Amino acid sequence: MEHIENRNLVKIGIVVEDIEAAARHYAELFGMDMPVIRVPDLTREPKHTDSSYTWYRGKFVPGRVKLANMQLGAVTVELLEACDEESPWNEFRRQHAQGVHFITFNVPGFEQHIDFMESQGYPLIHKGEYGSGRYSYFDTIAKLGVTLGLQELGKPLDTPVMPKEEEHA
Repeated sequence: MEHIENRNLVKIGIVVEDIEAAARHYAELFGMDMPVIRVPDLTREPKHTDSSYTWYRGKFVPGRVKLANMQLGAVTVELLEACDEESPWNEFRRQHAQGVHFITFNVPGFEQHIDFMESQGYPLIHKGEYGSGRYSYFDTIAKLGVTLGLQELGKPLDTPVMPKEEEHA
């Protein structure tokens, strides 16, 4: 592999302090319905399996976040309000308050793209699998100005690889 195999931006992730207020402002500005805000059940501890897990900086984490998706043209704008637990969104919020956290591209061959990114000097920092899809974030802010995310939707085109604790830490 010589480069990422898709140049179509599909998602922009924006960390916000107050998701209800941010979603309302977007809805008003663009004349659209208020997006559904998904709120995780903080009383339920997620179970990590081969087909459903959230791994962040070397360990499995709950990966809970309030989120709202808005389709703006070909790009989904995803608003994220971090829960008070270890996550990439909470790390971003602590460092930057709110703002654009990531941009994401769909790719075929998810694991091959992770290997490619790491071979280019961009370590994997976050990976999630949720049955019908998988996503990853790489340590790219210093060189790209934003966290680069790659995702693959639907049945995996390659064999899913569940990270181990402390892998890529």
